[in-house]
Amino acid sequence: MENKHDKKAARAVIFNDALDKAGVPTWGRGASIVSSTGCSPASAQAWIRGSLPSDGERIVEVCDLYGIDIYLWVTLESREVANPVNVMLEAIVYVKDFEEKSNFTLTPAQFAHMCGAYLDENKRAQIHEIMEILAKK
Repeated sequence: MENKHDKKAARAVIFNDALDKAGVPTWGRGASIVSSTGCSPASAQAWIRGSLPSDGERIVEVCDLYGIDIYLWVTLESREVANPVNVMLEAIVYVKDFEEKSNFTLTPAQFAHMCGAYLDENKRAQIHEIMEILAKK
C-alpha cells in the first residue's frame, strides 16, 4: 500500500502534468494559479507539491480549470468513463437482433424509442419484457 509521501508525490505529478497540458508555464506557476483561482500563494504551492485543496468545491473548480481527472487526482485511480458511441452501438445491435429473431419490423420511431429505453439503465432491466410484448403482434 502506498504511504502518504508516495500519494503526495503521485498527486504532484498528476497536478503538474495537467498544468503542463493547460499551458501553465513552470516559472511563475504558483502566481498563475493564484491569479486564476484566487487562492493563497501557500495553497498554490501546496497543490504543486501534491496536496489537495481542503475544500471540495475548490477541488472541482481546480479540476475544471485545468482539465484534471478529479478521480485520478483524489484517489490516484481514474474512473472509467463509458464511451457513449459504444453504448449506443450496443443498443442498436440489441434492438436489431430483436427484430431479426422475432421477425418483427419496428418503425424508425419504435426503433429509436427501443434504443432509448436500452440506454436508460433504469429501463434496461425491463426491456426484455417490452420486446416480448412487441413480438406478440
